[in-house]
Amino acid sequence: MEEIFEKISQKAITKEDLVFLLEQLSVIEKEIFTNPKNLLSEKLKGKIDESLRKEIEKLEKEGILPSTPQDQISFFKEFENFLFKIPTVKLEIAFEPSNDFLVELDKWFKEKVKRKMILDIEINPKIIGGVKIEYQGRWRDYSLEKEMEKFYGGI
Repeated sequence: MEEIFEKISQKAITKEDLVFLLEQLSVIEKEIFTNPKNLLSEKLKGKIDESLRKEIEKLEKEGILPSTPQDQISFFKEFENFLFKIPTVKLEIAFEPSNDFLVELDKWFKEKVKRKMILDIEINPKIIGGVKIEYQGRWRDYSLEKEMEKFYGGI
């Protein structure tokens, strides 16, 4: 099941993406019990992000998504629990990252850390360049601000 959840959550790169996905799950859970004769993907048309709806439709076609409302609720609760277990890494950078930059960062973390991470991005122009990283309560400073303080004895 974890493989399926990883695939569905692959677009959740930042903390904001995760919050959006959790909000989408809330909408899904409300719609599960409406119109019991319709497929869930049909009930969700126009109510959630279309790419997520298509993923649900694909899961229905593959027989992965349970058909009963109670089992669907369990499936999405399990998915929600999976999302809450994804570790978060806080990154302090000097600029507003583009989507391409975030996708590359996500790829880099998957390759180096061997697991999905949620990126909590903070923009701080004072660091000039580089990055400050916090993970599991530990900080590392790879910013140019740090290097300039060493060179100039403080700014």
